[in-house]
Amino acid sequence: MEELLEQELETQITKILQIHTDLDYAEVYEVCIDFVNNIPEKIKEETKIKRFKRFVNNEFWLAEEQERNFWNKSFDLSSIPKYLFSGKSKEKWPIIQIKYLTKTIWLTHLFDDANLKIYAGEKIGIIWKNGAGKTTFLKLLIWKEEIEEWEIIINSDVKIWYLSQDLFWTDENNTLEQEMLTVFPEITKKINILSELKKTWENYDKIEEISQELRNIDGFRKFDLQWDILKYFWFTADHLKMQVKKLSWWEQTKVQIAKFLIQQVDVLILDEPTNHLDIEWILFLEEFCNNWQKTILTISHDVAFLNNTVDRIVEISSYRLNLYHCGYAKYLKEKQKRYDIKLKEYKVQQKELEKQNDYITKFRYKASKASWVQSRIKALDKIEVIEPPEDDITICPINVKVDRRLPEIIFKIQELEVGYKDPIITFPKKLEVRKADKIWIIWKNWVGKTTLLKTLLQELNPISWTVEMIDNIKVGSYSQVLEDLDKDETIIKELRWISKNEKEVRKILGWLLIKGEKVNQKIGTLSGWERAKVALTKMLLQQPDIIIMDEPTNHLDIYSKEVIKQMLDGFNWPSIIVSHDRDLLKSVSNQIWVIKDNQLKQYLNIDKAFKHLI
Repeated sequence: MEELLEQELETQITKILQIHTDLDYAEVYEVCIDFVNNIPEKIKEETKIKRFKRFVNNEFWLAEEQERNFWNKSFDLSSIPKYLFSGKSKEKWPIIQIKYLTKTIWLTHLFDDANLKIYAGEKIGIIWKNGAGKTTFLKLLIWKEEIEEWEIIINSDVKIWYLSQDLFWTDENNTLEQEMLTVFPEITKKINILSELKKTWENYDKIEEISQELRNIDGFRKFDLQWDILKYFWFTADHLKMQVKKLSWWEQTKVQIAKFLIQQVDVLILDEPTNHLDIEWILFLEEFCNNWQKTILTISHDVAFLNNTVDRIVEISSYRLNLYHCGYAKYLKEKQKRYDIKLKEYKVQQKELEKQNDYITKFRYKASKASWVQSRIKALDKIEVIEPPEDDITICPINVKVDRRLPEIIFKIQELEVGYKDPIITFPKKLEVRKADKIWIIWKNWVGKTTLLKTLLQELNPISWTVEMIDNIKVGSYSQVLEDLDKDETIIKELRWISKNEKEVRKILGWLLIKGEKVNQKIGTLSGWERAKVALTKMLLQQPDIIIMDEPTNHLDIYSKEVIKQMLDGFNWPSIIVSHDRDLLKSVSNQIWVIKDNQLKQYLNIDKAFKHLI
C-alpha cells in the first residue's frame, strides 16, 4: 500500500513539473512542495516526506539544467522581463544633489559654485566641448568625493553603474561564463555548495537550509538570469568559453549592459557610448535607453543619439552645470534665447555704466557736485558687472572650395571585388562617382568599409576591377594624414610643411578651437581629439579635389562636429565618408553605399534607404 502511494505521489509530482512549464523554477518548486506537504496524514511520516522532498529537489534541479540549455532559441530586447526596466517609484524624487561644486585639476579650473538636482527617471544628456569637465563630473558622482567647500548628496539606497569608454572587468582573463558568475557572488557560492551536496544527498537538512536561503532572496531566478540575459543580447553557448578581453568592443559593451541590467541599478552613467558601435548597435542602445524607465546620465557628442534618448540637457560651460528642461533639438533654440537675453542685459548695463562714468568724469573736480560724484562712485563699486556672454553658438565656416574645374565623372568602377583572399565586397557591375556626389558608407563593423576605402586610396590591391579615373586628381585622406602625423613635431611646424601661410594655418586651427600657444605643443602630447583636429586641418590645407574620410568625428565634440558638417556642406566637389554619425551624414550626403551580405548597394534617396535598412 505504501509503495503504491509513493508511486502515485511521484507520478503526481512529475505531472506538476510537466504542467507548470510556464512558471519559473522557484514557482514550480513551491507548487511541488505544497503538494507534498498536503498529502494524506496516514503517510505523512518524516522519512517519507524527506524522500518525496528529495525527489522534488532532484526533478527540479534536472529541470533547471535542461532549461538552461536553450541557446538556439530566438530572443530580442522586447522579450527581456519588463521588471528589469522598471524604476522603484513612479514619483519624481531627487536622487542626486550637487551643491556649490568647485573643482580644479592641476591648473585647469573646471567648476565654480556649480549646482544641480537630478530626479528619478530623468534622462540627461551631458554635453559641451572636450576638456570642459564632463567625464570628471561623472566620476565625481561615482567616487562621492567629500570636500568641505562643496558636496554631492546621493541617496543611500541608490545603485549607480558607470559604463565608461574603458570597460572594467572583475578579471580580464575571465571567460564570459566566469565574468557573469561574479554578478551575484554570494548566490553563486550557495548554488555551488548546493550542487556539491546534491551529488550524494547525504546531508539533506543542509540542502534544505541552503535551498530555503536561496528561495528567500530569489536566488534561483537570479542565478539563472546571469545566463539567460546573454541570450537577449544574441550571445551563444560558444561565447561562454571565450575570454572577455577577446570579445569585440561592442560585444564587451553588451556584456556590461547585461551585467548592470540584472542588478537592477537605479542610475546608469554612459560615457560616449556610441563611439565604437556600428549603426545596428547604436539603434539597439537607443531602444534599450528608451525602454529603461530609470535615470540615465549620458555624455555624448552623437546628436541623433541625444535627440532619440534624452529629455534634459546639462551643458557644462562657464564652469557651471547649465540645465535645460528639454531634449537636444529644443536646447539649441533655448540656448540661443538665453544668449540673446544675456547679451541684451550686458549691453543695457554697459550703456548705464558708460553714462555714470561720463557723469563722474565731467563733475569729478567740481566742488558743488563732489558729494554726488562720490555717491555714484560708491554705487558703481557695488554693482555686479555682467560679463559679456561667450558667443559659442555661431560657427565660423571653413572654406575649402576648389577653384579647378572637374569633369562630370570623376571615376568609373566596373567588376570591382575588394578583400584580402576571398571577396569581402562585390560591387555592382558598373558604378560611377560624379563631381557632385556626397557618398555615405554605412553598416556593421567588420563588413569591409575601411578595406573599401584603402582600396580606393590604392593602399590595398583589389581582387579584380576595371577603373577609369581622371588624371592628376588630388585625394584628401583623413585616415592617411592621421597615421602620418609626426609625434615629435609641434602642431604649427607639422602644418607649415603643407602651407607656408601661417595665418591661414592658425585660422583653420582656431575654428577647431586650437589657439594661442597650443599650436606650439608637440603632437605626441595631444589627446586623441586634438590629434584628430590637426589631421583634419592638414588634409584641408592640401586643397583636395575629393575627400575620403574614415570615421572623421569619432573623437570630436559637438562644436567641432558642427564645424566639420558646415565644411563638408560647403565643399563643392565629391566626398566619400565612412561614418555612423547620422546627424552629420544626413546633412551633407546625397547617397548611401551600404555594405551588406558582401554586396555593395547604392541608394540615391537617403531617407527611404535609411528606413529600409533599419
